[in-house]
Amino acid sequence: MSRQSFLSGLYPRNTGCTDFGTAMPSEVLTIPGHLSRYGYQTVGAGKMHFVGPDQMHGWHERIGRDIRGRNGYEPADNPVHSAKTFQEAGTGKWPTAKEISNARAGKGYWMQHDKYSVDGALMFLDEYFVNEPYDRPGNRPLLLAVSLWCPHYPYQCPEDLFNYYMRRVEPYVEDLPAKFDCHDFFKVRVGKDVTYRESHRATAAYYGMIEWADREYARVISKLEALNVLNDFVVVFLSDHGEMLGQKGLWEKQQYFEASARVPFFISWPQRFPQDNGVIQEDVSLVDLFPTLCDIANVPIPDGLDGHSLVPLMEGRTAGWANEVYCELYSHQHGPSAMVKQDDLKYFRFDGKGWPEQLFDLAVDPEEMYNLIDDPSYAADLRRLRAKVDTFLALPLLNFPRGARTAHRP
Repeated sequence: MSRQSFLSGLYPRNTGCTDFGTAMPSEVLTIPGHLSRYGYQTVGAGKMHFVGPDQMHGWHERIGRDIRGRNGYEPADNPVHSAKTFQEAGTGKWPTAKEISNARAGKGYWMQHDKYSVDGALMFLDEYFVNEPYDRPGNRPLLLAVSLWCPHYPYQCPEDLFNYYMRRVEPYVEDLPAKFDCHDFFKVRVGKDVTYRESHRATAAYYGMIEWADREYARVISKLEALNVLNDFVVVFLSDHGEMLGQKGLWEKQQYFEASARVPFFISWPQRFPQDNGVIQEDVSLVDLFPTLCDIANVPIPDGLDGHSLVPLMEGRTAGWANEVYCELYSHQHGPSAMVKQDDLKYFRFDGKGWPEQLFDLAVDPEEMYNLIDDPSYAADLRRLRAKVDTFLALPLLNFPRGARTAHRP
């Protein structure tokens, strides 16, 4: 769901992808589909999470196989997804405590998938900039996405990284307030469902997967440097979601708490922004990626996107920025549900579940320990944010710019 949202600049309700098994309509305009109209060669390597017969959605070329291939879109003998590999690595379906208990040093199947994806991207770069096996204009711009699965359960990473982080990180076992209450999906209790040691191992393995993924992306950057083209690229790094590692007693993704909802989002463009470590303080969203890339590439931003270009914020121009972001979840046990964050206040709820509404002031409670839903001093804020979520959930579905079609390789 998240990947389709940042690829299209639309919230899940507008892509139609409100769960993992729903195909995004081919008419939804995507970043590669739009940029291909303006002369870009668009190449996607690795995980796209596409469902259904359209496995391109605007890409001219795909490198590697997608994870949805297990549902019939790739050969059954692919070693990345073979039954033997699954049995050795873990279930991959989040059976609650079992994935935590299974955490260890090892070579998870997602790591194999990601290595093949990066290998393919490096081979493509050599062909594109050195061998040039097909006819292409010398000044044709390139959009290349290298999309990895890691970090992701099963919680496994190379032994050196596992041992390194076992010595340096501790599991998240929080001392929650007596009245703390929230939803209970993906809830795992240390000391009851898993041991402290198992939680520690899962945490270390997750940190190790992050560093392993960093190493894989470093291979791509090193290849661009070796080809002497790195300065010709704008490099973007982001993640589709965070991860709960025991905070609030919760694990996995699909949560509105900061550990899950907040993600890394970096843009390196030294020719335009030479300063190091510039940080945007305003609230931004992954749906802002599409219009931002259009702005950077100097191509028109399509009408009807949910996101907005971040270039003004990168230039220090904050006037007029709404400073609010939305998230929504429908899959598994969630839906419908939504979150709004405006400045330092975050409100979210799950309709029809009987779970309590949540309101947090991150300025004074960054760990989200104290639900302010019944605090009279926040009553006006609650009414305002609750109304925003009411309006958001009432919006029509599949409200996307019409007329897009999957691009064909020229």
